[in-house]
Parts: sequence; structure tokens; C-alpha cells
Amino acid sequence: MGRRGKPLRVLMIAGGTALGAIVVAALWIWSTPGERGPSGGFEPFCWPAGLATVPSEPRGRVNWMGHWLGEDKRESLVREVAAEFGFLHQGIEVNLKFPQEIMGSRGHLETARFVAAMIRSGRVEWDVLWLEPRTYEYVAEELSDPDWGAKHLVDFREIPGFAETQKPFIIADPAYRNQTGGILTGPYIEGYYYALWYNQDVARRLGLTIKPAGMTFEDLLGYVRAVAEYNRNHKEGVAAFYESSDWVTMEILFQRLVKSLLSFEEGKREESSPEKLAALRRTLAAFEALGRYDPLIASHGENQWFATRGLVLNDAALFYVNGTWMYSHWRGMNPEKMKKMAPVELPAFGETDHYLGGYLPTWAVMKATANREHAIDLVMFWSRPAIAEKWVRYTKNPTGLRGHLASPAWSSDVFERFVEDVGRRYVSRVDYSSTAGYLLGRENWGLQREIEAELILILTGETSAEEAYDRIMALCR
Repeated sequence: MGRRGKPLRVLMIAGGTALGAIVVAALWIWSTPGERGPSGGFEPFCWPAGLATVPSEPRGRVNWMGHWLGEDKRESLVREVAAEFGFLHQGIEVNLKFPQEIMGSRGHLETARFVAAMIRSGRVEWDVLWLEPRTYEYVAEELSDPDWGAKHLVDFREIPGFAETQKPFIIADPAYRNQTGGILTGPYIEGYYYALWYNQDVARRLGLTIKPAGMTFEDLLGYVRAVAEYNRNHKEGVAAFYESSDWVTMEILFQRLVKSLLSFEEGKREESSPEKLAALRRTLAAFEALGRYDPLIASHGENQWFATRGLVLNDAALFYVNGTWMYSHWRGMNPEKMKKMAPVELPAFGETDHYLGGYLPTWAVMKATANREHAIDLVMFWSRPAIAEKWVRYTKNPTGLRGHLASPAWSSDVFERFVEDVGRRYVSRVDYSSTAGYLLGRENWGLQREIEAELILILTGETSAEEAYDRIMALCR
């Protein structure tokens, strides 16, 4: 190439080096910090659809209320998405803060009060909210308006391309949008099943073998009776159930028992019926039977859920009723102690072809924000096949996003087997109602907390099933 070729060659080498640096930087941002692919290398980099180049946009900002702080790889996924979105949208500042940083605590009720106050003030400080159905319900109670979402939140059914990112049943089944006032507030990233978690060390100490599936209420009552017998003969006792004051998770067991007496379709329908009232009466009587054995942890009235959710890891209780997300909570707290915990199917009054679980929208976008379009872009950024794959791999939970085509070869531990078995047995016939509408009708949707209060009174022996039933009926419209 002579004299003319040498400078050209130097220029090509320099240019290639710069390009390589950009590609490596992109790969690093796209990958989990410290996370590697199956072969030990970086995760494969791919541009999201429609983004062939880094866009040049006007200076903007998205104020994003995050979720899953301290919950193992769930938090990692949030931070990855923030980094990826910021890299691909150089003109947008991503202001990610978690509820603990914004409000000083993390909880559905605290978040709902914060959101309701923001709406009342007319000042939108957070464009993207952490908003699950339970939080939506609490905001509705704060505002005395079950349809507040239609007034203040973006309905993602109206966003072009959104429907194609969700699994078909999410769009087709009205039960999902009915959880949030008749609108779809965002992508259904999180799938879950409810479980009866038990501490395997405690079970061994009690000499109990817990059924992994097909457990009846009589089986559960036998386990609780055995705990009471153990406590009568040992100075160091143990509770049958962990419970907290700000999240009454025994309501989950209650709902499972009620719905086990109903068909899948009837259990979802927001109408009362003689069959549902009979199921209510029978389930309250079952709770009265449990209450004869003083089943709740002694501190249940003072326990704040987020601060005390690890008590069961410390052998304070045999059972805890909650979702499969507890895998990430406990793994984030203490990976070794988490290995004590095993999930099994919730008991029922008889055989059923449906189960308790579902899919949750995690974020919502406020309508009245100057950053609305950027906020929508961020939430749509979550609605991708790449997120579906990462979610399942990181959390070992199902997802409502399209793109996860096959289950990995799980079965290496009890948790993986549980998720795989429940998913295979019930497929999409899973449901959970965050309001009382499924039992008492849409007009009585706001009585969930009153039902929860009655359950605690029954379990602590302070009232009878019949007295609780009469009080609930007296509150109905």
C-alpha cells in the first residue's frame, strides 16, 4: 500500500478499536452486573425492535417509582432495565427511586396513601408508579372511588402494540382489568402462585411429613393439632402460622378454601350467590376449628410484614401462606436459611381443577404528567420477550409477557418443582381476587379488610364463625 496505505491502516485500526469499545460497553450494560450466560460469557446483546441506532431525543426525564429493592435478582432486573433504557435513550434522565427511599417504608397501604395524596394535591411527582391490584384497591378506598384509575392512569389497551406483548388470556379475560378498575395499567410482568410454605427443620422437629399436593383441610387441621400438642409438651414452643398486622395473609388460605367449593368461572365472577354464602359459612367454620389450637404467632398483632417476614426462617413458625415471590425475598435476606423453606399446594375441601395465583401489573403511568410519553416508553420497554426470558430465569416464576416459549429443565430443588408442577397441573386456570367482590358481589368490593379482621378474631378465639358471618352480612349492601 506504500506511503498512502500506512495512515489509512492506522485510521482503520483506530476506528475499529473505538467501535469495539462501544460494542463492549453496550454488552456490559445489557448484561447483569456479575451475571453471565450459560457458557460463562456475556449475555447476547440485541437491539430492541425498532431501535437500530441510539436515538437522539430532546432532553427529558422520567421519575420512576421502582419495586423489588432487596429482593435478589428482581432488584438486579430493575437496575438493568434502568441502565439499558438510559443507554438507548440518551436524552432522557431516568430518576429511579424505590418506595423505601421515597416514603421511608415499603408497603401497599403506605404506597396507596402516598399516591392518593399526590392525586389530591394535583402535583404529579412520580410519572411511573409501583401499582399492583392490592395497591389499586387501597387507593380506591382512600379516594372513595373504585374507578379512579380511568381518571388518572394511562390505559395501556389504548397504546399501539401493547396487546401483542401480553399473553392472550391477559387481554381476553376481563378478570385482569377488573382488578384495576376496568383498565390495563401496564404489562403483567409478574406471574405467581400462592403456596403453603413450611419450614422443613421445624417439620422434622415436630415429626411431620407435609403433603406436597392434594392436601385437604383435614390434613392441615391435623398438622395444626400436632403443633399444639408439641407446644404442650415442650418449653420452647413454635407457632403453626406466621402472620402480620398490615398484611393478613391467612386471607389467602380463606380464599383458597372458599373457591375450592366453587367452579373456576363462578369463583372469579363478581356476583354473590347462595352457593358462595354457603362456602363462606363453611370456611369460617373451618377457621373456627383452627382457632381452637391457638395457631397464630404470638406477635401477629404487632408484626409489620416487611420487617418480620423473615421470622419463619428463624424457626418461629411451621407455616406461612404467601406467594412464590417469597423465594426472592428470602434469598435476598439469607440464601442459606431460605433453603429450609419448601412450598406445597394450599389445602382445599376437595379436588379442584383450578388454583390460587395469577399475574400482576407492576407499574402504571400517570395521565397528568409532562413526562407522559417518556414514561409510556419506559413501561413499554419492559414489555419485551427479552424481559420475559430474564424474568423466568432470574425469579423462577411465570410471567404474563409473551416471549417465554418453554420452561427450563427445572427440578433441582423443591421450589422449582413446585412452580413447574402447579404450572403443568393448572395451566392458566389460576385466579386471585384482591377485593371481596368475588364473594359478596361488586357492590361490596370494599369489605376485604373487614373479612380479614373477622378471620383474625376467629383464629384467636375472640368470636365464633356464626357471629363473624352475621357481622359480615350486616355490612353488605
